[in-house]
Amino acid sequence: MNKILLIGVLLGAAFPLAAQGLCDVSAQRPIQELETELKRSFKTLKKQKPSIYYLAYIYREGQSTSLYVTEGGVGEEFHPLSAELQVIARAGSPKMDNTRTLKTGYNHGYFSLYTMPSLSGDGKAFRTEVWRATQAAAEAAQAEYSLVQADSVNASKRSDNSDDFVVPPPSIYCREEAPLTFDEAKIKAMLLKTSELVQGHAFVLDSSFTFTFSQGSRYFVDSAGTRLKTPFAYARLGYTLMGYTEDGLELTRTGAYDVLKESELPSEEQLLADVQKSLDELQTLSKAPEAEPMTAPAILKNRAMAVFVHEVLGHRVEGHRQKDDDFGKTFTDKVGQPVVAPILTIVDDATLAYFDGVPLRGFYEYDDEGVKSRPVTLVENGVLKNFLMSSSPIKGFPKSNGHGRASKGLRAVARMGNTRVIASDTVPYDELEQMLLAEIKRQGKPYGFIIEDLSGGFTQTDTYAPQAFKLEPTLVYRLYPDGRKEAVRGADMVGTPLVSFNKILAAADDYAVFNGTCGAESGWVPVSAIAPSVLLEALEIEKTHKSSYKPPVLPPPSAAKKGGAK
Repeated sequence: MNKILLIGVLLGAAFPLAAQGLCDVSAQRPIQELETELKRSFKTLKKQKPSIYYLAYIYREGQSTSLYVTEGGVGEEFHPLSAELQVIARAGSPKMDNTRTLKTGYNHGYFSLYTMPSLSGDGKAFRTEVWRATQAAAEAAQAEYSLVQADSVNASKRSDNSDDFVVPPPSIYCREEAPLTFDEAKIKAMLLKTSELVQGHAFVLDSSFTFTFSQGSRYFVDSAGTRLKTPFAYARLGYTLMGYTEDGLELTRTGAYDVLKESELPSEEQLLADVQKSLDELQTLSKAPEAEPMTAPAILKNRAMAVFVHEVLGHRVEGHRQKDDDFGKTFTDKVGQPVVAPILTIVDDATLAYFDGVPLRGFYEYDDEGVKSRPVTLVENGVLKNFLMSSSPIKGFPKSNGHGRASKGLRAVARMGNTRVIASDTVPYDELEQMLLAEIKRQGKPYGFIIEDLSGGFTQTDTYAPQAFKLEPTLVYRLYPDGRKEAVRGADMVGTPLVSFNKILAAADDYAVFNGTCGAESGWVPVSAIAPSVLLEALEIEKTHKSSYKPPVLPPPSAAKKGGAK
């Protein structure tokens, strides 16, 4: 399974306006219209053969902003409005329904997403579209269920015969927020000025500076009695610088600032300084020696460690996977057993809106199955305690713990939210580097590694492939026994989960946040991970894949804008 990322204290602040924004859910027009149509439709559909035993509506309305600047000019700018409906219909029964993973075929796992008419006026057009969507969803669910029935007859025995669904307990909740605003003209001017900073450098082949912002409300109504209205808001200012070496290696440096209000955006001075630092790093990488395959002690810096935990452990503790017979089941039978170094505790807590003043993209109040989010301790002092659960139960874990997530139009499965790594014994980061030097000398290695930045990669979780990972650092240093550091390019991290997590020797006290977007079978969802820097006894490095093509013969137009290439 490929996963690609755009990539304190245990308890944090609640979302800023939670108390002030409470509202009456029964007074919300979308809730009223959806509830009326759900009751009317469900009365008939539950009598069908096969029965539609559960029905839910997710309705989202909002607005997005997207600003894209490149080569010193605006490449794209738009502000679309959206109002979309997703219908979730389950045919059969909780014991076996249309969502069951087929052993002798393939489930599509997606729903039609309907663009909805305005709710202004009498609402007839809105209700008619809800009716059409409900009819289509029920027919699709019943067709899927027939495939599941055939599969249950022809397929081999399942290792986990848990039910396909546990109906979530009903929840009633409503919260509103005043619309957030940003000075888009000021942001555009700042991005244009920053874009000019990278012009005139031949080692920069492409650059982009973006600001994206979306906000709105999500409404959830189901046949069990859940009625929810929750706001959503995501804003990110970011940049990417890309280079390309003569031997075909792509180099990137990126930066991102996730915010929930204008005051959290970087100042122009800070953005210029950060981009200049990335520019210097890109130039250093363009001249750096290529990494050689070897195993050596290493430090995973805090944000890199956060990505590492997300990719290598996080996807393997998502509950629904444990009953898939094609899943590698690395941790399935290890509850109560040590699985990582004993200094680590790992908690996934989507209720955290901020960590040390940084907004967390993985925050949500209710998941995409209408279940309230809550902290889940996955690993305690190295011992596996729990799985992330959607409403698809598994052996020993009969209900959801609020981690059923999906992007629009896809079926929710267990996914991460805010994954927090907590070390029980920490040292200052400088001391961690001294410990790395000592470990290099103890092992007699010519050097060790410091993984400064990690963009993502992939992790294999299915039985047809090795249970291994290959992650893609974007900034790596060699650390020599005399303390000298040297940047290297073209280094990938490889390994297996059970070995790698038990190579952690120590941790620093420098917790940091990685905000990103994670892709899996239920689509792309916003996530966060928080971790300290850690020292690994051994890390395997191998060469990165290269392109077969050389860099462009012609320099980009911007290379001459500052009086010649550098």
